This record gives sequence, structure tokens and C-alpha cells, in this order.
Amino acid sequence: MAGKHRKANITRNPTKRQVSRWKKEKRLSRIIGIVTGAVIVAVLGIIGFWYYSEQIMPYQQTVLKVNDKSYNMDYFVKMLDFYTEGQESNVVRLYPDVVARGIAQSHAIIEAGAADNITISDEEITKELDTMKLEKNDVGVDIVKARLTTRKYSAANCMPILSVPVEQVEAQAMLLETKSMADDRRQKLILGDNFSNSATMLSLDAYTQSRKGYLGWVPKGYEDKALGSLKDSAIRDVLFKMKVGEIGEPIYDANAQKPFGYWVLEVLEKDDTRGIHARGILFSSEEEANKVRERLVNGESWDSLAKQYSQHKSKDMGGDLDWIVPGSDKTQLARILSTQDVKQISPVIRDDGTETDGGYWIVQVLDKKVRPLDDNIKMMVEQDCLNTWLEGLMKGVKSENLLDQKQKEFAADKVLKSRGQ
Repeated sequence: MAGKHRKANITRNPTKRQVSRWKKEKRLSRIIGIVTGAVIVAVLGIIGFWYYSEQIMPYQQTVLKVNDKSYNMDYFVKMLDFYTEGQESNVVRLYPDVVARGIAQSHAIIEAGAADNITISDEEITKELDTMKLEKNDVGVDIVKARLTTRKYSAANCMPILSVPVEQVEAQAMLLETKSMADDRRQKLILGDNFSNSATMLSLDAYTQSRKGYLGWVPKGYEDKALGSLKDSAIRDVLFKMKVGEIGEPIYDANAQKPFGYWVLEVLEKDDTRGIHARGILFSSEEEANKVRERLVNGESWDSLAKQYSQHKSKDMGGDLDWIVPGSDKTQLARILSTQDVKQISPVIRDDGTETDGGYWIVQVLDKKVRPLDDNIKMMVEQDCLNTWLEGLMKGVKSENLLDQKQKEFAADKVLKSRGQ
């Protein structure tokens, strides 16, 4: 059977118009591709520039120089985060300058440790990082290096002297208003009255009253640490001179503070508009106030007696209190004067709204022995030792804080954002 005829493939040559159109389409496609690529490159460039300028460049800027080392914003933000952990947002914004000083101090400590051959091993750093739950980065390593160096300096230079036992006295004390009151109370204590109960009821000093008179153990040479708010009182001058069990004679202390005082007042004139013009003398004790009041009644000079006895700022003006307007002046003094007649010397008036100085201490030594320092005393003395060391270090540090307000705000914002605040 004869084969079927196959249709021959007929190839037609494109016309000139077709060729021209194809070339135009190809050229247009190439142009579109070039333009699209250029647009993509431009967009990527803009995005890249924004990312660099907003996310990379600010972190690379040097914000602090300490001696020959520079610290950038990335380091600073991490350190700000560490220093302000757990703080409110308003506190974080107040901390940049504090952190800058902290970085300078850490730098000085690390440098000093290296100079003094204080070695910190990698194992110690890793262990401290784990203990403090810090990342092993430049900030974390610097924090633990400074801490370990400080600890080793203290162990070598601060703590040895604190391990030596020292002479100490165990004592109790109370503050009374006058010598006659103190003499009377002392006799009652000698006859068997309980010191703690008396101090709780009668001591005019808040510290001894709250502690029932008990001062604890006071080490010789460390009185300022053991006595707290009483470190400058007359107590410290007698403690180591007294015998065990002795209740000493009352000791006057011009610096002892009491939360009240006593006035003797005179109204000079009253005016519906200006108020009350008065003069007065503020005394430390009722006893003293009564004695001086009698002298005023007998005609002695307000001016000279005020300058001699008053504990009020008006003493240099002879006790002149100027004009006081009842109602607008909320002090107890204004209320007192509003009920007083003109040209009348008042009786002695107690004022619980002011402080006066002066009183008499009764002190008793309960025990005396050579003993180790208490831990709280050791901590305070150690801190003093370290503060002295750090102050010396910082004198040799050249620190330059380059942060402007905008950068401080940037750092605070980054820390707060990382915390979702």
C-alpha cells in the first residue's frame, strides 16, 4: 500500500514589519528589566541606608572615652539595661550620666587590677557570669571583671585589719531635757528602776527611745559606725572611761536634738490686714524658759536675752518674728499668737512643731571586752576602704562623656523598648 503523502512544513520568512515589532518588544522588555532592576536597587539602597542609619550607625557611635579606650552606643545601651534592671521608665531616663560614670569607674578598676597583678581567670569569669545570669559579651565580662577585681582588692587590703579583735563596750543611754530631770532619773536607776523601760518612756532621742536605750557593742576606733545618728554625740567621749555597771553622771550635749521647744512670746501689735507683729524666744527646756521669762517680766532687754538664749532664727533680730498672718501661716506659732493680747508676755508654751538642741545623757556601760567586730561594722568599714580606693583611682582617670540629650533619649528608648515599656 502506497504511503500517504505528508504535508510539507512550509516555513514562512517573517515580514519586515514583524521583525521590526519583535525588535521593539525585545528592546522594551530590556528597558523594563533595566528600569525594574534600577528601582529594586534603589529601594534596597534606601532600605539599606535607613537600616544602617537607624539600626547600625547609632550603635557604632562613640559615646564615652575613658583614658585611651572608646565605648560605643551598643555597649552603653547594654550597660544602661544592666544598671536599671527592675526600674521604672522614668528612672531609666535619669540614669545615662550615672551609667557613664559607672563605666568609667569599672574601667579604672579593671586597669588598676591589671597594674596590681590581680589576676582573674576565665573560669572565674564564667562562674561569675553564671551566678549573675549575664551574657558572655563585652559588657558582661567587664561587669564581672570589675566586681571580681574589687572583691580581691578588698580581701587583700580591706578585710585583714577587720579580722583583728578590738576593745568594745556594751552600753545603753537615754536623753533627758534638763540636769535636774537627769539627776532624778539617775538616782531612781541606781535604786533599781529598769533602764530599758525608762528609756522607752522618757528618752527624748528617737534612736535610743526606739531601741529601748540599747546601743549595742561599740568598738573602740569605730564609734562613728556603731553609734549611727549619735556618732557626734557626747556619748562617745565617755564610753571607754566608764566602769562596767556604772551609771554615769548626766552629760550635757549641746548637739542633741529634741522634737520640741518652748516659747515665751509677746504680741507687739495687731492689724486686720497685716496680721500679728510679735517677738519671741525659743528655749530648749521649760526650766530655762521659765527663768528667762521672769527676767523679761522684770524688764530685762528682749534683744539681749533673745541673742543669748533663743534657738530660733529670729535671735539676731532680738526675737522679732515680723508679721504673721493667722490662717495663711500654718505653724503652731500663728495659732498661739492669735489668742494672745497685745503687750502681754505669754506663759511658757510648748511647741511640738519645731526642733531644739541640748539635753542630758544618762549612760550605763553593761560590759567591756575584746571581741571581733560585728558583721555590720565590718561591712561599713570595708565600704569606706573601697570608697577611698575608688576615689584615688578616679583621680587618675581621664573620662569624656560625649552623650548629648538626643543620644541619652535614644539609649533609654532602646532599653525600654526591649522590655516592652
